[in-house]
Amino acid sequence: MRLFAAALLVLAPLAPLSATPAANATETVAAKKVIIDADMGELNDDAVTLFMLAARKDVDLLGVTTVAGNTWAEEGTAYTLRQLELIGRKNVPVVQGAVEPLMPGRLAALKGEDHLYGKAPWTGAFEHPRPASYRQLAKEPYGGYPKTAPTPGAAAEWIAAQVKRNPGQVTIFAIGPATNLALAVRTHPEIVPLVKEVVYMGGAFDVPGNVTPGAEFNWWFDPESAKIAVRTPFRKQTIVPNDVALKVRFTRKEYDRIVAGRETPIKKMFKVLQKGEETLVWDAIAAAVWLDPSLVTRSEERYVDVDAGMGPNYGRSLGYNLGEFDRPDNPAGTQKATIVFGVDTKRFWDLYVRLLTQ
Repeated sequence: MRLFAAALLVLAPLAPLSATPAANATETVAAKKVIIDADMGELNDDAVTLFMLAARKDVDLLGVTTVAGNTWAEEGTAYTLRQLELIGRKNVPVVQGAVEPLMPGRLAALKGEDHLYGKAPWTGAFEHPRPASYRQLAKEPYGGYPKTAPTPGAAAEWIAAQVKRNPGQVTIFAIGPATNLALAVRTHPEIVPLVKEVVYMGGAFDVPGNVTPGAEFNWWFDPESAKIAVRTPFRKQTIVPNDVALKVRFTRKEYDRIVAGRETPIKKMFKVLQKGEETLVWDAIAAAVWLDPSLVTRSEERYVDVDAGMGPNYGRSLGYNLGEFDRPDNPAGTQKATIVFGVDTKRFWDLYVRLLTQ
């Protein structure tokens, strides 16, 4: 997520997947299968997450699905296709997904929220008109329109098909609003026990929100979908909220490390589009802690929910403690998730720079 720049059918909780057996000298460890579901921008945190995961030989990037959030889905589709072309990965499927939040009237509801808080500092795609298609944006993407085309079909259907084709192997990175994920599990509940893990960038648990006092952007943009997603009994859910994102800030120091040395398409993008501007890096933290869990210095397990009732807390993330003796002390239907609250920033930046410059 970039700033400035209905309860689900309840299934019984599942046991975690068994650990992958160690490979012997003659075996090759299978690459970890990933779907990125993002409100993609140009060299925003979603794009950096794409570059980080695509750079790893031990990651099998099954595809990218786009969703309305910081950008309209049509914009995200164009940016994703073009950025994959720039790094030589035009073979990765890109599937356009939900073009608006799940509930009708979300844009109209913004006026009511303005009366509660004053105008939000950033409303993402709602800041400008929706384009007619991924080839008709208000401004041509960096490097021109993509030569490749998106994969036909709906993102929710594509996600369900990939999970069923690779049962127990797919990690879904829900790093934008959760609309596509909510649609996938609502229309195909049979995939829920087949998903290996869902990694979210979203929420603000012990800090104020960054769009309203109560809500972080991704879950504020489509609270109903976020609520459906986190209440789904996936095998494993990991959440990287704004609580930890606020502690990790990109500065000129990291910029200089990235642009040093031989020119690459990514380095050129940083020089043209980023220019050393200080910013938070939200989604990139989600990629890093999944690639190297030892980066996490503090995390907690909580039962997680999202307030989807229109009012002052619309979109607020809620985390309920496990309770004494791990006895659930939480609303019925909420699921346990691991929430990341701290990371080793030095090692994070080393990984970040290494993956973007290799």
